[in-house]
Amino acid sequence: MNKMSLKNKIVLIHIDAIRREYLSSWLLGEKFKEKGYDVLLSSRHSTGRLLKLFTPAVFITTHAFTIKPRNLYRLKKRGTKIYINEVEGIDNEYGVSTTYPKYYCREKIDYNIFSGIFVWGEFTYKYLNKKNIINEENLHRNGSIRQSKFCKPIVKQDKQNVIGIIARFEIINTYDSRHPFLNLLNLDPEDANSRWYFERCVIDSEAFSIVFKLIKKLIENGYKVSLRAHPNEDINAYRKLKIAFGPLFEIDKSYDINEWLSSVSLVVGPTSTAFTEPYLAKIPIISISKIQKFKYNSVDRTSILDKFDKSAYTPETVNEAYIMCTSNSLKPKEIKELDNYFREFYSLDNENDPINNLVNTVTKNKSNFQKSKFENLLSFLIQSLYLYFCDFFFIIKNFIKSFRSKNFNKLRQYNYNRFLHRPTSFMKTLNKLN
Repeated sequence: MNKMSLKNKIVLIHIDAIRREYLSSWLLGEKFKEKGYDVLLSSRHSTGRLLKLFTPAVFITTHAFTIKPRNLYRLKKRGTKIYINEVEGIDNEYGVSTTYPKYYCREKIDYNIFSGIFVWGEFTYKYLNKKNIINEENLHRNGSIRQSKFCKPIVKQDKQNVIGIIARFEIINTYDSRHPFLNLLNLDPEDANSRWYFERCVIDSEAFSIVFKLIKKLIENGYKVSLRAHPNEDINAYRKLKIAFGPLFEIDKSYDINEWLSSVSLVVGPTSTAFTEPYLAKIPIISISKIQKFKYNSVDRTSILDKFDKSAYTPETVNEAYIMCTSNSLKPKEIKELDNYFREFYSLDNENDPINNLVNTVTKNKSNFQKSKFENLLSFLIQSLYLYFCDFFFIIKNFIKSFRSKNFNKLRQYNYNRFLHRPTSFMKTLNKLN
């Protein structure tokens, strides 16, 4: 089949997970538009299909393996400039080696196919440079675009006293509602590599019970609580808590954690890397780690949790946690060790904003983009319509699979879909402010 290779100035931005990347990817697209380029957003169900048929001027992906290596090669050969924009930072060799593997689907990945790789921090930058997998001039220590000044929470002086709960219970509350038996059938109870799952089931169960008890006490005393689920959780499961607690309990459905942080006065939950955003936003954090009796045994796991524990207050009882939550004098912590860690991990010392730097780097070579107005318009319309078709087909396919309309809400949770996801007022406000 002949590929559509009309001249265009289209930037295709792949969104891998809606609740992690939509805000920053959309704002990135808006900055490209300000430079005069056309922007399309795609996701797991549409990116590969579009790129088999069409040739955008630029493709910005999240991983080296979003599409198969052979398809990347063909895309580059047709003239598309391909870039990787990291969506998860790494500070260890194993993490880098799995994020930038040598092979995918038994095909070798040639990293010189990419016109640029934008990494978060120093560790990945040095590792990839040492391995010489891509020319140094195409490797950029850019930081995370989610830490861009354009994505920051909106600080309100008259913010209502709302207690924010960060939920991290994806093992006992899977996003696809699969029965635990399905996980257990694939585990060997005598294999040490399976121990993490059994540990996590117990830890998540206890943590959920602690959080439930704290929420109950807060609501009984008239405090409003907002819970934000992990992206890999079934958000609909929290309706059970909504029924139990009533109007003072809110299930956060915003796309980005920064939108949620704009509405809460402090954050409570089990210690996790999700403490990063409230810490950097200078919002007080309370961890339930010292209330929990069940702990991880892995040194790798405990070392990272101990580090993030320092960002939070750590009460030893639910009652102490309640007192902290209701205190008007609780201030955000400032920890020099964490400040240094985040500075290196996110490249916060960069002079250039990560979104601005990415856009300027991609667009500095004007020959990347063709300027025929008719072909620009025709190509953009055709590719837009095709993405609408992919999104519509994805919805229909899932309805046919389930025949249960309640699954419609789950479609909103993971894959970006232009029929289901539109920029929120918060996103539009951020764009106007910047």
